[in-house]
Amino acid sequence: MTIVATGLGLFMVFLDALIANVALPDIQRDFGVGESGLQWVVAAYSIGMAVFIMVGATAADRFGRRLLYVASVSVFTASSVAAGLAPGLTLLAIARAVQGIAAATMTVTSLALVSAAFPDDDERAKAIGLWTGVASVATALGPTIGGVLTEAVSWRAVFMVNVPVGALVLALTASYVAESREERTRGFDWGGQLLFGVAVGALAYGLIQGQNAGWTSPQILTLLVVGVVGLAAFARYEYRRPSPMMDVRLFGRRTYAVGIATIFSAFFSAYGMLLVVTQYFQNIENYSPELAGLLILPFAFNIMLLSPIAGRLVARVGPLPIARIGQPLLVAGLVVVALGMPVSVAVVAAGLFVCGAGLALLATPVTALAMSAVPVDRAGMASGIMSAQRAIGSTLGFAVLGSVLAIWLGNTLSADLRQAVPEAMARQAIADRIIREANPHTYVAEVGPGRPLPAPGQREAIVEAATQDFIQGCQVSVGLGAVLCAVTMVLLWTVADRGSGAGRRGDLAEQGCARTP
Repeated sequence: MTIVATGLGLFMVFLDALIANVALPDIQRDFGVGESGLQWVVAAYSIGMAVFIMVGATAADRFGRRLLYVASVSVFTASSVAAGLAPGLTLLAIARAVQGIAAATMTVTSLALVSAAFPDDDERAKAIGLWTGVASVATALGPTIGGVLTEAVSWRAVFMVNVPVGALVLALTASYVAESREERTRGFDWGGQLLFGVAVGALAYGLIQGQNAGWTSPQILTLLVVGVVGLAAFARYEYRRPSPMMDVRLFGRRTYAVGIATIFSAFFSAYGMLLVVTQYFQNIENYSPELAGLLILPFAFNIMLLSPIAGRLVARVGPLPIARIGQPLLVAGLVVVALGMPVSVAVVAAGLFVCGAGLALLATPVTALAMSAVPVDRAGMASGIMSAQRAIGSTLGFAVLGSVLAIWLGNTLSADLRQAVPEAMARQAIADRIIREANPHTYVAEVGPGRPLPAPGQREAIVEAATQDFIQGCQVSVGLGAVLCAVTMVLLWTVADRGSGAGRRGDLAEQGCARTP
């Protein structure tokens, strides 16, 4: 029952990582927001997770894991209601950020509760495997459930679905889960937490709002500088602390550093790609939310199917050989997605299938590889850093790849519309409207006071030119992710292969050490 109670909580966390993606076009229409608005709906959740996942682990060890689990499930459920009732984008983004903060604590406390409930090593391994399997199911079902709920009810239903699940989790936890805490706990690193939160938040905000405010505007330049300087200050601060929130000395170990870079690039590219592909399916191909969710299912299905297999393969042959299979598959899948957009939806779906296989065969092995390179007494810290990198990678993936699409449209769309709309002011107005709505089928009507009737075929020409430009922007965005993963693919080949015993804790992979979305 402990596995059921904690697994259902984890199910909500992973479900919400992807469930909102297919609802984005409907949210966009309701709130009248553009690309940056869509980015905030998904990025706010990941930012909350990334910033608070380390402090959540410390708080759980100090105050009690069940207490923090119950509190975080309650906050997650309440913020889901707030998201479902949000009257505008700002409140929706705030609710999503609170969801992410609660999700961070739910993730670390649920695993700790499972581990404490099974003192026997073999039983604990099986329990953690089941716990991880729940997350894989949620990842697979997220886009499809989101599409069905959006189509049948409303985009608000994708958040309200957490209410009955949350209530069940709270009842099961109160009845069956035992309290546990660490006997020797670390103190809170408030200075490190503040620097980390400011740096990640400033970077994400600057990257998302850059196209709207202007990349050379004082506001955006200040945010980007604060982000970069803040990360440097955070690293220096943590390096000097005797009990840091994030032990940056671990990055001095080459294998661990390569593992961190690889996991960051994988989640950056995969989840940023999903944001772009969702818009491709619904805004370019005009598919319904339900069908868009079904088209994303091959990606998530492969993660669900292959993640447990990857763990067993790692235990048998070591993590590095499997990671060296998964990373090229992920790169190939991203390339197929990018090249397939002007060809057909079937090719894009095939690319998503390959991406899912690549991510499944990469995440667990790379985590095991990185964990094999750190001392046993730093395993908890190293695992927390890995979890944070997954959340940071997905956050910046949403921010950067979405911004790349917006930058491309801002720089090329008006020129590409020149043949369809010769008059400069009208052309720019149409381009601005299309970019603002992030939809090539939305443009300013040519019929109006003082305006001539549109020429025959002009509307169709506008849609065709805008669609081609959108597809090119999507290709550039996904292609950037493929390039980043190709770089870390090369780095993986510079890591020494320690064979099937590639880690003092290689069996962590069998236990499902890939824990967060």
